[in-house]
Amino acid sequence: MTFTRLKTLTLLVCALLALSFPGYVNGANNKKGSQPAAPPEPEAVIEEVNAKQLEKLLADKDYVAVFWYARSCVTCDKVLAELEKIDDDTDSFGVDFVKINDKRLAKQYGIKNFPALTYFREKEPIIYDGDLMDEEGVLDFLTSLEAMDLPDRIEEVNAKILQKIIEDTDFVAVLFCPDHETCPPRVMDKQQCRKCAKALQELENIDDEADQLGIGFVKIHDEALADEYNLGNLPALVYYRHQTPIIYEGELQREEDVLEWLVQNKSTGDEDDVIEDVTSKTLSTLISNIDNLVVLFYDHGNDDSMTVLEELEQIDDDCDKHGIQFVKIDDAKAAGDYGIDSIPAIVYFEKEIPNVYDGDLMDEEQILKWLLGQLERDEIEDVTDEMLDTMIKEGRVIAVLFYDNNDKKSQKVLEELENIDDECDALGITFVKIDNPEEAVEYGINKVPKLIYFEKGIPTIYEGNLEDEEKLLKWLTDQTSSDQIEDITDEMLDLIIEKMPHVAVLFYDKDQKKSQKILAELENIDDECDQNDIAFVKIDDDKEAKEWGIDEIPSIVLFERGIPHIYEGDLMKEDELLGWLVHQKRYSEIPEVTDEMKDKLVENTEHLAVIFYDKDDKQDMRILNELENIDDELEKEGIVIVRIDNAAEAKEYGLDHLPALIYFENKIPALYEGDLMNEDEVLEWLLVQKKTATIEEVTDEILVNLINEHEYVVVFFTGPCEPGETCDHTLNALESIDDELDEAGIIFVTTEDTGVAKKYNVKTYPRLVFFRNRDPLHFTGDLDDEDEVLAWITDDETLEIPGKIEEVNVKMLDKILAENDHVVVFFYAEGDKKAQKILNELENIDDECEEKDIDFVKTSDDDIDKEYDLPGLPALAFYRHKFRTIYTGDLMKEEEILEWVIDLHESTADVIESVDRKTLQVLINDVEHLAVFFYDDECESCSDILEELENIDDDTDKHGIQFVKSNDVKLAHEIGIFAFPALVYYETGVPIMYDGNIASNEDVFNWILEQKADQSIQLIDRDQLFEYIGTKDFLAVVFYKEDDPDSPRVLRHIELIDDEAAEYGIYIVKMHDKLMAKKYGFRNPPGLTYFRKGKYINYDGDIDDEEEVLDWLTSPANMEMTDHIEQVNRKMFEKIRKNSDYVAVIFYSDECKQCPRVLAEVEHIDDEADKAGIDFVKIDDKQMAKEYGVFALPAIVFFKPTSKEPVIYAGDLYEEEQILTWLITQKDPSGDVIEDLEGERLVQLIEESGSIAVYFYADGCEQCTKVLEELENIDDDCDKHGITFVKTRDFSVADGYGVHEYPALVYFEGGIPNVFEGELSEEEEVLQWLITQKTEDRIELITRQMLETMVEETQYLAVYFLPPERKGKPASQPAFCRSFCSPSSLKESNLTATTKHPSSQFVQSYISRKRKRIEKQDKINCNICDQILEGLELIDDECDVFGIHMVKIQDPQLAKRYSIKTFPALVYFRNGNPLLFEGDLQNEQSVLEWLIDDDNRELADEIEEVNERMLDRLMAESTLLVVFFYDDDCAECEEILEELEEIDGEADMFGIDFVKIASIEAAKKYEIVNIPSLVYFRKQVPVLYDGDMHQHDKVITWLTSQDVFEIKNEIEEVNRKMLDKLLEENEFLSVFFYEHNQPDSTAALEKLENIDSETDNLDITFVKMADSRYAKKWGVTKLPAMVYFRRRFPSIYRGDLLSEDEVLEWLRKNRFRQPELNIFMYALIALAVAFVIYTAFLLQCFKPAPPPPVQHPKQS
Repeated sequence: MTFTRLKTLTLLVCALLALSFPGYVNGANNKKGSQPAAPPEPEAVIEEVNAKQLEKLLADKDYVAVFWYARSCVTCDKVLAELEKIDDDTDSFGVDFVKINDKRLAKQYGIKNFPALTYFREKEPIIYDGDLMDEEGVLDFLTSLEAMDLPDRIEEVNAKILQKIIEDTDFVAVLFCPDHETCPPRVMDKQQCRKCAKALQELENIDDEADQLGIGFVKIHDEALADEYNLGNLPALVYYRHQTPIIYEGELQREEDVLEWLVQNKSTGDEDDVIEDVTSKTLSTLISNIDNLVVLFYDHGNDDSMTVLEELEQIDDDCDKHGIQFVKIDDAKAAGDYGIDSIPAIVYFEKEIPNVYDGDLMDEEQILKWLLGQLERDEIEDVTDEMLDTMIKEGRVIAVLFYDNNDKKSQKVLEELENIDDECDALGITFVKIDNPEEAVEYGINKVPKLIYFEKGIPTIYEGNLEDEEKLLKWLTDQTSSDQIEDITDEMLDLIIEKMPHVAVLFYDKDQKKSQKILAELENIDDECDQNDIAFVKIDDDKEAKEWGIDEIPSIVLFERGIPHIYEGDLMKEDELLGWLVHQKRYSEIPEVTDEMKDKLVENTEHLAVIFYDKDDKQDMRILNELENIDDELEKEGIVIVRIDNAAEAKEYGLDHLPALIYFENKIPALYEGDLMNEDEVLEWLLVQKKTATIEEVTDEILVNLINEHEYVVVFFTGPCEPGETCDHTLNALESIDDELDEAGIIFVTTEDTGVAKKYNVKTYPRLVFFRNRDPLHFTGDLDDEDEVLAWITDDETLEIPGKIEEVNVKMLDKILAENDHVVVFFYAEGDKKAQKILNELENIDDECEEKDIDFVKTSDDDIDKEYDLPGLPALAFYRHKFRTIYTGDLMKEEEILEWVIDLHESTADVIESVDRKTLQVLINDVEHLAVFFYDDECESCSDILEELENIDDDTDKHGIQFVKSNDVKLAHEIGIFAFPALVYYETGVPIMYDGNIASNEDVFNWILEQKADQSIQLIDRDQLFEYIGTKDFLAVVFYKEDDPDSPRVLRHIELIDDEAAEYGIYIVKMHDKLMAKKYGFRNPPGLTYFRKGKYINYDGDIDDEEEVLDWLTSPANMEMTDHIEQVNRKMFEKIRKNSDYVAVIFYSDECKQCPRVLAEVEHIDDEADKAGIDFVKIDDKQMAKEYGVFALPAIVFFKPTSKEPVIYAGDLYEEEQILTWLITQKDPSGDVIEDLEGERLVQLIEESGSIAVYFYADGCEQCTKVLEELENIDDDCDKHGITFVKTRDFSVADGYGVHEYPALVYFEGGIPNVFEGELSEEEEVLQWLITQKTEDRIELITRQMLETMVEETQYLAVYFLPPERKGKPASQPAFCRSFCSPSSLKESNLTATTKHPSSQFVQSYISRKRKRIEKQDKINCNICDQILEGLELIDDECDVFGIHMVKIQDPQLAKRYSIKTFPALVYFRNGNPLLFEGDLQNEQSVLEWLIDDDNRELADEIEEVNERMLDRLMAESTLLVVFFYDDDCAECEEILEELEEIDGEADMFGIDFVKIASIEAAKKYEIVNIPSLVYFRKQVPVLYDGDMHQHDKVITWLTSQDVFEIKNEIEEVNRKMLDKLLEENEFLSVFFYEHNQPDSTAALEKLENIDSETDNLDITFVKMADSRYAKKWGVTKLPAMVYFRRRFPSIYRGDLLSEDEVLEWLRKNRFRQPELNIFMYALIALAVAFVIYTAFLLQCFKPAPPPPVQHPKQS
């Protein structure tokens, strides 16, 4: 017996040892049932980390979730509480979950609002943008395939995550690779590893395509899991479709074949005929990869679409059979992209070429016939304009026939061209046709039919006869092989310039000899241009040439991203031209343009610099060369620079002297007046123009254009003005208001020209004139006072033009809304005729509004509706105190509008006003005191709370606090609000969240007033500053400007942290002394200076971020004042503990006499402790000392991160060296407690000791040291239980047992090893595991004889077959178990041991003995056995409850008897009949469900024998159960059983379970007196059969009879078979079709139960059926539903099922309608017979006479 026990324990060695490897744990340890039952764990808490710890964690872990929170964030605590619930779940999936409070670090990762969640996948961050309060949603995100998805990379997963992905994702491709131990990263020394790396590299190329198709793609390095699937040699690809695995048999290195295989398998194998729904992105991928694809564009909310879809579902399978994939898409935009205007529509794609179906969409047979016709025949496909644009953009070779379907010539041409479609395919030319006159015009085609050939996006028009298909085919063949430059139209040119980055265009005249000669030369460089990605085209169009300013033909222009470069060299020298083209492409030069080109660039380019010059002037050319040096810098800044040699064009801008530079920004010009020879100065000026607002210098000509084109233009007429004169000084002063005017949308320019000035009566200079919609107004004030000028320009009276509604831009509108209380705004689109009519009407009420002090403006800026969140244009809105109300009436009725405006103007708001996002943002910035109530429309309590808060709205107004509400959930999320309702108080734009009882308006009101009154920062002067510097240990001074509008906001931020800073002993004050600010380094306040004992440092971070400021102030590094031990308070100590791993504290008191001396001694070791990484501080706090168990002072306490409780020093406090040694020992324990052994002594102890635990660790391993500290605590406990505990750093011994990863713990019993799989740092868990290994054994191990006896005597027996002599592991498994299971691997381990340690000879002999025993094994065993066994242990008790006995056995010969070829295996014996389990043995829950499943319990054609427990279970679960009670000694029972066996299967068909039991106790329990007896239990209600049990037909008739079947006052449940029988037997039958767990069905069923007895009185049988598919057979499409059958003829109830009276009345009417129906039917039959007789009579009596015979010609 002892030997058997030792032998059994030996079997556990390798499998458990393997699980200690992290690489394997990820793959196998996370599977269900792989962990032993663990003791209860403490409540899950997300671990707090600092920046360093997070950095290390990201370096060590692949998947890390980081929760960012802030100190003052109320929502953070609520969110954190929710996320704590999923901490354990994330751990089980291999995702580390941590939290951190570090705003500076958060900003580096793009986190601006708190709380926030970032998920790091292999150091790549992704920010979660969902609802953080939904912990399930967060968990799904962290473990989802989408979150793990990395660009262009197949993500690696572990077994646990893979299982979840397979369960959650319909389509997943998994690449199985060897373990990391077998193939370490970047090590390719094995063929298997090289093959896997190459396959992975190829498959990475199709990862994105698979994603677009909705197929997840992951990889896993887990050989054990691969062995479970019998995948054989790795790598291998497995495709999971709805959790069903399919193994790829092809070559993995051919990624195109793999992708095609994935696509093909995606749509096949579905049970239902459902057309797959796809997204726009997926559709694009399918079109690219599927040769034959049908797409249904539909709208789910459209009845026609759904009807068509239902019809098309019927031909989906037929399409699959013919290799046509059918998909559908509900996306109007995608339909529009393919030119589909009417939905539903069908498009057939063959090799990416679309063809639109124009037949009857309701006739599925016709559609199928059309699709098959498309598949079989070749014809030119019809495309839409969008489809054509897409094909051209992709650069495909296309021949496009533009035609008119109603044109006979087009039809004839089309018929001819169909003959060459196949030949075009052979040439690689896609042939399509399009019937779209607008698209034809875009390409310059005015007459159809016409054919255009596209190659690389360049079109060529065919000029020949389209009816001669042979010539056309020859032309197309020549085009594919020819090097000719393509001829294009002007429309084509515009398209090419827009779509292609580099286009060379030859403007020529085909009738001109020079052009022909040059063209012949240039044909030689066409191919070279193609090679350099330069499209080369030609155009014979004089008008187009003139539009680009080309006067001389032929000419070459290179368009580089739309910017033209004119070639000025010799066109006959093609090599020089080619060189110039390539040079222009590679190197940036200032391009030469014509005036027409310049006009197009001004119109289309945001930032443009134009140099006007004379190329014949040497000075101009010299300047141009200088400016070439800044071309690249300007390109980087987004400024396009061109040159133009055109004096006439220059004069149009008023340029009399060349060269000159004009800068255009959004079409507004500015003249450069500096030195053009100084390129640095030019560059600086251009950058200033782009980045800042300046007063632009213009000429008269430019000024006229500006006044005509813009609403508001301010002109400073200087006249002739030299530097230093008064006008120059005035201009410099006015520069200071240019920014303000720009913000208001007012253009400010200056000019020295006097032409325009004279026109507007400007006689003296300088003079300022304001043009408002071209109407001038002269400034008469002081020009030297820029504030007065600004006030005058922006004054409402100045801006207003009497009798007109002013046109304003967005900037001006924002200003008007900010400064005026009542504003009416008319929003409209430029050029809208309806809007112009409305404006004419609105002009009539402008004056009335003005009388009421209401401003009336209009605006038509681009995207104004989106900017102001308008429902549409035109729109009219009234703004009162920035709050908007949109007019919903008729905009043409100005009187009603005026009345509406005046009513709103005179009314007073008595409710909390609702604001939109834009208004709220304005209020936050502009209103000093603002309270915002955030709510959600779906929030049930929000309306009640809002009603309460309405009561304090007026009170807040009295205190100067504006109260508003917003239901903008997105904005709430941005500021960290995820739970509604919520209240936020803004003071100077700084938010504070309310965390009290929001339902109490009094509490809310008092809190708001407290926030408003909170002014906690003291204002000090110089004397106080110097006093505080000398007396305060920690002093923070905020320097600010008294007159700076931003100062209140800055001070408010600091006030929020004032109280918390005081807890750290930091005193914060404010000061507006400019001299003191300058003294401490702040020339331009605000700024923050921090004094520590007189020494100061300045804050250089974001002063608006109070959290960051507080972290900086309380940072231990910043708070350290001297080189001595720092004195800290409680709050400071908590901060130090959070940021430091090791802290030593000396608690002292001023009252203590010994303390000064001890402190002096300890000061000597402060530096040494600091060098050792230990922070040393002192605390004068008796209460705090008591909390840590210190009751006598002084005392030294040491804190370390690996221990929850601190350690108190118990030595001599006057011996500083002893204290230092103690501190260093606590930080890095020497490990003298657990005995250290090595070599032969260790191996011998393992062999001889009954129970020994060995801790393998390595020097320099930080984790090893931490674990060792914990394990020291259980050494004594192990001794008490008879377990020897030792540690070793002997690598040779470790290698001998296959230990390569450290730390590791191995338990040996009788020399048999077992590896600990849990968390080594949890010493209690380790101790429990060791004790369990020594004491426990659960599922019984039996012999063959015992099994044979149990099979005969036990009704339900589950037998777990183990491999023989379970001492090893499979050869494919890595790590140490291979050293036991594989002889070759043992040799490798032996060699390693020989080379590493002097004691290796002993180890070698030991391993040799092990090898001899292993070589005797029949088979190599798998480590999976132990994992499965652990799982089965968990369900052993549940099996006992169901009367199932579970045992295990090791007998390979016996296993063969039951056809077991692979191990492990599970066989279920039911009354001696074996059934082999073929599922996943590692999933113990599925094993349990399989064992107790009725289908597995039941035997074919045999009534199942049950025991008492199983009978009780069946009673509880089965609604219809027949039990045959019998006795083994009963003579007639066997005969009866044979008869009853005949009807077992038929009873099953009626949903009746049939079992037998030979138990007197069970019979007594159910009051059965006579044996044998047959009892029918309907919902546990018994009915005894009193007939002859020898006649099985009578028994089945009785069981299925309605009298027995029905239960009083209850609607009976039936299946299909039972319903069919009832329909045959009953004249009147009512069936309630419903669904399980559906609220509507449950409610209706409860009501209908009330009328069951009434239906019986009506002789109507009432039953229910939960079968939606069967319901469809009777026309039921929506459940629940009621169907009434009269002689099998169904009628569907259309009324309210919840009204049982209406249902009963309906049934009663249908029940008694039969006589009337019969009379009506008889009448119809009589009429029909009479009609037939009458018709026959007419035909017979009124038969026409036969015609006379035709006479012969001779007779006539």
